[in-house]
Amino acid sequence: MISSAVFKRTFSVAAFGLATSLALAGCSGSADANAESESSAAAAAGAKAPLFSELPQSIQEAGTINVASNVEYPPFESFDTDGTTIVGIDRDIADELEKQFGVTLEFNNIAFDAIIPGLESGRYDMAMSAMSDTVERQKKVDFVDYFSAGGGIMTGTANAETIKTLDDLCGKAVGIVKGTTEDADAAEQSAKCQAAGKAPLKVTVFAGQNQAVLALQSARTDAFLVDSTSGSVIAAGSKGQLVQGPRYQDLAFGIVFPKESDQLTEAVQLAMAEIKANGAYDRILADYDMADHTVDDFPINGVTE
Repeated sequence: MISSAVFKRTFSVAAFGLATSLALAGCSGSADANAESESSAAAAAGAKAPLFSELPQSIQEAGTINVASNVEYPPFESFDTDGTTIVGIDRDIADELEKQFGVTLEFNNIAFDAIIPGLESGRYDMAMSAMSDTVERQKKVDFVDYFSAGGGIMTGTANAETIKTLDDLCGKAVGIVKGTTEDADAAEQSAKCQAAGKAPLKVTVFAGQNQAVLALQSARTDAFLVDSTSGSVIAAGSKGQLVQGPRYQDLAFGIVFPKESDQLTEAVQLAMAEIKANGAYDRILADYDMADHTVDDFPINGVTE
């Protein structure tokens, strides 16, 4: 038989446990309610943004646009000195898009050649990574063109006078970044060299721009085919080691979208027109000394050949 004292102690512990459980349940419910309230408040605030209603419903509800980017391509995107914060033209434009849409543009750092597959698989909503709009790429993705650019030849100072044009690359060791338009440029030029009875290019493909620049600085390559915009920034910061030649072609960079993503594509096109109209677009490019690369409008898949 249980003594009354033991019974009282047992009952007291049980009662305490029940009370504690109820209290915790109440706290949990309160926390969930607070979180839901905060989420609702954020959604309400976002809904007040000028172009929030232009976004797909799924993005309105998520409050986030997942952006793919290869964050080693100044001045478009790179990590700040803290190794975490993303800075550059694309991030600044993304900040302005956030104001128009009332949602967050979250950058995801991935390899450049993984961007299109990531969009095709639905892992990312869009990409901002200084990607050239080409007819070949348009078969897989769509572009909103926003920057006038073009490929160029970067060399070490010692080769700057002897390597100025694509024809000067015959028989030379040339670096390119995997998945870029310069990959095709190198292949085309190599074929031209061979057709002229000269040695083909000795091409080395790198996963990222940093590796290609290091190879050039260590004289493992004679030249690096790179967008002249980014190349100019790198050369300027190389303390005289590197030289960026003029463009050998004119291209357009685009913000990139999966096929069948027309609503988001058109929403971003509209937002770009708005930040052009309010002066933010021109100001951003001027801040990076890229005022001569601005465009007047933002066509979808503007490159046709």
